[in-house]
Formats: sequence, C-alpha cells, structure tokens
Amino acid sequence: MFHKEGYKIILYTFLIATMIVLGAEYAIENYWMKKLIQLTAIILFVLVLQFFRNPKRETVLNENHIISPVDGKVVVIEEIF
Repeated sequence: MFHKEGYKIILYTFLIATMIVLGAEYAIENYWMKKLIQLTAIILFVLVLQFFRNPKRETVLNENHIISPVDGKVVVIEEIF
C-alpha cells in the first residue's frame, strides 16, 4: 500500500498533524481560523500519503511492449555503452 521507506515519514507527519489539529482545537478561539489550520494539517498529511503510495499493478507480459518505470512515459529508447 505504501512504500517501505515512507513509513517513518508518514508516522512523523501523522504525529505532527495530530498535534496541530489538537493544539488548534484547544489554543485557538476563532472558529474559522481553527478549522482552517486543522484542514491544512489534514491536507498536508494526505499529500504525504499520496506521495508514498505504492499501488499494486498487474502487468501483462508481451514481447512487443515496453514497460515504463514508475508512472512515467517512455520518451526515447537508445542503446548506451
């Protein structure tokens, strides 16, 4: 589900986002400012989750296909030495 190198960063981001959400809940009086800060922390956490996602893919093997690494696109095929 997530890349193994991302678990530590995901954990730290979750802890920081949780502290921000709870801190804003108790420290800020203005309702809209509190909700804005909490929403920003949650959005940043979701962005970190999206960065480290590792979806399962099923690839059909075919001699005539070139499989691109990651989610990119093959731009050029060259032979290098």
